[in-house]
Amino acid sequence: MRYPLPGGFWRRRSFEALDGVGFEIARGETLGLVGESGSGKTTIGRAVLRRVEAHRGEILFRGRDVTRLRGEALRRLRADVQVVLQDPYSSLNPRMRVLDIVAEPLVVHGRAASREDARARVTELLDLVGLPKDAVDRFPHAFSGGQRQRIGIARAIALEPALIVADEPVSALDVSVQAQVVNLLQDLQARLGASYLFISHDLAVVRHIAHRVAILYGGRIVEIGPRDAIFENPRHPYTQALLSAVPIADPVRQRARRRLVHAGEPPDLAAPPPGCRYQARCPLADARCREVSPPLAALAQDHAVACWKPL
Repeated sequence: MRYPLPGGFWRRRSFEALDGVGFEIARGETLGLVGESGSGKTTIGRAVLRRVEAHRGEILFRGRDVTRLRGEALRRLRADVQVVLQDPYSSLNPRMRVLDIVAEPLVVHGRAASREDARARVTELLDLVGLPKDAVDRFPHAFSGGQRQRIGIARAIALEPALIVADEPVSALDVSVQAQVVNLLQDLQARLGASYLFISHDLAVVRHIAHRVAILYGGRIVEIGPRDAIFENPRHPYTQALLSAVPIADPVRQRARRRLVHAGEPPDLAAPPPGCRYQARCPLADARCREVSPPLAALAQDHAVACWKPL
């Protein structure tokens, strides 16, 4: 993924948001996508949803390259790939009733003739996400943040999609409400069999919900593998530093643990350096790290790391 930068006609520059990112998500699986701000997490989600066009590469959904879909074929894809957005306050139209919000995808994709015809289905969806029946005729301002996110989830599952892109769906909620929404997403996955691309910077939430985890840095995946392997045996220096920043509730253990802080700044993706993107901050970097980009190589079953000196 590249975005153009201002610079005039004679000096065309671009911002390389993603480079060589690749992963798979199985049916009924949750892949947690983790990284610091600006690493490209949301850009991946938007590319999968076809909200932005990939500069090069393929995005395969059920064996079809969705980057080539147009017209009616792209419209049908929208029914199979849905999104849960980050902000429950701005993601719902304040002038629409809950009935209109949740029924809209059903009407657009021909599953209901009108919003009123979809009332029974909307009521069923609201019950699935834990909202009362009378919520159907109320407006978003009448609900709390957690309840609004439940409305957004009801809208996302209305068409029973195969894949849901959840872009930091609990980051704007209180901690107690976060747990409720995460548990709801897990219950719905078990019921519907949907796959999740779960984008987050909260490692505790990712550890709870994800089956596999991908660590993103500077527009590239530096480590990907099963959840337990990533959290119990991280092999990339950046992954270790990231996990060491997660606080522990036990004060004694928190004081005794060693925090890894790697000095330096993230790379300038408008002019990315050669070699490893983490080289400027990595304490293990040598000449090869500064010259040649490490491939994402398997170290164990389903566990791959992009590092010349995996730990």
